[in-house]
Amino acid sequence: MSSTTRILKIVGMVVGALFLSVISGYVAMNLTLEGDRIDVPVVIGLDLREASRQVREVGLKPRMAGEEYHVAFPKGTVIRQSPSGGSRVRKNKGVRFTISKGSDETLAPDLVGRPLTRAQRLLAEEGLILGSIAKVHTALPEGIVVAQSPSAGFPVRRGSAMNLLISLGEEERFYVMPNLVGQREEEAIAILREMGLEPRVTYQDFTGLPRRVVLQDPSFGTRIKEKEQVTLVVGQ
Repeated sequence: MSSTTRILKIVGMVVGALFLSVISGYVAMNLTLEGDRIDVPVVIGLDLREASRQVREVGLKPRMAGEEYHVAFPKGTVIRQSPSGGSRVRKNKGVRFTISKGSDETLAPDLVGRPLTRAQRLLAEEGLILGSIAKVHTALPEGIVVAQSPSAGFPVRRGSAMNLLISLGEEERFYVMPNLVGQREEEAIAILREMGLEPRVTYQDFTGLPRRVVLQDPSFGTRIKEKEQVTLVVGQ
């Protein structure tokens, strides 16, 4: 065997030994690191208390990451976890849970007949928001809900809007002022009271017109609303 061949053989053996040493060190290091790692339990679908118990049992720390509505998971159960189940992590590492708030569907509350302020509170309690408002004169007091959309008991998603129709109260009645000049006092008063107006009578000396209306305010043809006062000047 030539000296060159012998040298190459020795170099090969040294390189091989070094390679084996590196591989052995890497494997040993990984074994050491893996020995300090824990399998993360799968807790998706479990309620928060049980999920926390299982995580603590293996030496990890449960953490809350938030809450979300979810139709498939009952309220209080784990929707997601991080790290995921089956992962290998170091002891005492935190496992973050996202918890279900239950279904995002609810039933529209019955708001008809309630004051607007109370209706707004009920909407907030159900996770709903106030949509558009329309107003109309009705026999109900001002500020009371007359109608709603969607109707009470209708399935709705939380966060959706409900539209309301609100009462303005009874509409004021308006009349055209009749001509009362020349009418007898008692007849004029009866006409005004029948119209829902309030007569106020004063007297002045007018020759030839005893107990008859000689002046009126508002004047004939004026637009006047219910319960407004009308002044009559009656001759004496």
